[in-house]
Amino acid sequence: MAYENLDAFVEELEGGELIGKGKQKVLDALRIIYIGQEKEDTIGIPHGDVDTIFENENSKLLEMEMIYTVNHTGIWDYGYRCTERGNLVGSEIVKKVIAETESELKKFLDRIPPKMITYWFNYSFEKTNSGHFSSRVPMHSFKYIVTKVFDSVDILDIAERVRKGLISLDVAVKTFDGKITIIAPEFGGFMEQYLVDLGSGANAYGIYQTLIDFADRRGISTRGELFERLDRQGYSEDELEELVNEMAELGITSKYLPQPISEDDDFEDEDEDEDIKELRDEIIGERSISFAEDRPFRVHDRDGYEAYLKETLLEPFKEELLGPA
Repeated sequence: MAYENLDAFVEELEGGELIGKGKQKVLDALRIIYIGQEKEDTIGIPHGDVDTIFENENSKLLEMEMIYTVNHTGIWDYGYRCTERGNLVGSEIVKKVIAETESELKKFLDRIPPKMITYWFNYSFEKTNSGHFSSRVPMHSFKYIVTKVFDSVDILDIAERVRKGLISLDVAVKTFDGKITIIAPEFGGFMEQYLVDLGSGANAYGIYQTLIDFADRRGISTRGELFERLDRQGYSEDELEELVNEMAELGITSKYLPQPISEDDDFEDEDEDEDIKELRDEIIGERSISFAEDRPFRVHDRDGYEAYLKETLLEPFKEELLGPA
């Protein structure tokens, strides 16, 4: 029999004398498998994540052709995925959960700072090809790195509270021995009402990483390349000059060199700052023996440089995330 909707599926369960807690356990098992599938063309949710509690219910779902198994040669042996009808009914179950617990969901999410919930959802999760939201964000992706950079005890505590809350409210599940959290596709639409503009602070990581790459000569060698990347983050040369000169006062960098030095530079200005003149002479001297890149400042203290950038660029945004709207 094809169960085209939740009502027909429930009717069949009740016809098989599954009522009350027995029926609910089957619905819970299907909901968890539906959410835990994560994305297409995988084993779905590992059997060990659901068999401990729902082994009998999973057998019933297999018998009713609502789920099927996918073998795996790795540590989990096999997983469960929903059939087409299982997906239809699973989606209806989640929609019903959201409708019935809407007030609880809103009450819970209203206690989380809006920018924090936006940051958590946008940067800690990746939307998969099946519409699920997975915390399995690829390592070395922008999202993965930005999350690690912004890690702090306060942020991690709130993120964990949100994760556990959504699992307890039946719109998310944890899989792969609790390492991965999956949010139901249907909950993405509900979340949209809580997502706010992160403002210019959202560019803080991009600016930070650009300046770190510049110091380490990773893909940025010249003044023009530096400005091009900073411009994409909405960061002006005037802001860069102010930041660099602040670090220069602490001995972290040289002073900012506003103008590039041409190959035959014989510029002389009696009023020029001594530190700038020294840097200019240093660069000209280097060019007499080898190629010297056109860089608007030099980093003298790499560790101090990174620490100052984190304090100046990242910490203010962390405070924004943890504050009110």
